Amino acid sequence: MKKLIRLAIAAGAVMATLAFTGSAWAAYQPRLIVTSLTNGANKPTTMLLEHLQTANDDATAKDTIYVPLGYQADLTQAPGTKIGDVDATLILRALGNTTVSATGPVVVDTAVNWAQQGVRCTGTATHEAIWRLDITVQGSTLHVPIFVDHATGADATFSSVKIQLCLSPPGDPTIPFGAQLLDAFFDVQKVFTSPANTQDRVWRGVMTPWAAGPPPHLNAAGTVESQAVVPGKVAFSAKAKSLKRKVVQISGKVLVDGAGAAASVQFLKPSNLNKPIKTVRTSRSGAYSWRKKFTKKTRLLVVAVGVSDLGACPVTPFPPNLVPGGCVTATRSFGAATLVTAKPRNKR
Repeated sequence: MKKLIRLAIAAGAVMATLAFTGSAWAAYQPRLIVTSLTNGANKPTTMLLEHLQTANDDATAKDTIYVPLGYQADLTQAPGTKIGDVDATLILRALGNTTVSATGPVVVDTAVNWAQQGVRCTGTATHEAIWRLDITVQGSTLHVPIFVDHATGADATFSSVKIQLCLSPPGDPTIPFGAQLLDAFFDVQKVFTSPANTQDRVWRGVMTPWAAGPPPHLNAAGTVESQAVVPGKVAFSAKAKSLKRKVVQISGKVLVDGAGAAASVQFLKPSNLNKPIKTVRTSRSGAYSWRKKFTKKTRLLVVAVGVSDLGACPVTPFPPNLVPGGCVTATRSFGAATLVTAKPRNKR
């Protein structure tokens, strides 16, 4: 079920990107999208983290993600432990700006293996955890370290964990095909526990681009913020009702923080999670309904996914001396799933 929600949210993010790119974009407007696979208070959850930008954006140099207060994080996994998977979209600048997809595991590594990179990226070689993205691009593997620590000092006043990653500049000869990141979507398993309350959780990302033209240098003045809302309370229901002539109606509601929510609802057979039987949209009240003729009792997996652009940042942005470009994007994302049995009436 986790895999299905992950795939559905990835598809939802693609649709959201299409909507985002329909508006005027500045030179650098990346988006942070965060989704919890388990909704509710004080529960272990897999988190889905995504950095999303377009080919027209400047290349990203550094991401810093601040996990909201209240989350607990276990950063003691042994090196070599796989904690998730990554799906990425890259543009190959050296191959005529061809866009390709790439996948790979997310593996725990040791800080010793990335000491020099850690100093360049974060200012220190010492970190509580290293998560390594292993992304294979046309036969070549890119290793991208992510530096993870519990928040300290001023950061601890508004966040529980600090996640940092840095990317090579355009034209770096060590990067195959001049690959530039457009989208990185990865899950983190058995690390996070949700806050004890059911309030919305606002994750915050600070992104800095590379400046255009040689030599490679950061465009500090172009640093921007993106905020990602994870709802604290998601309710999803599905029930089947047998009608005449073997038709079964499946209906329910999607509620976020007690209110109807816009979502895409997919119906799938557990034996074939890659191809939905049907996809419908919820109404303004969060309700959905679908009717289909079934010849026999059929078990279905029903998945609801919502990925949306908020238009305005929900919490006060970081000050201009820290983030000169201000808060430029904000998203909300959620996913939920349940099983239902479609049981047609017997002939009489």
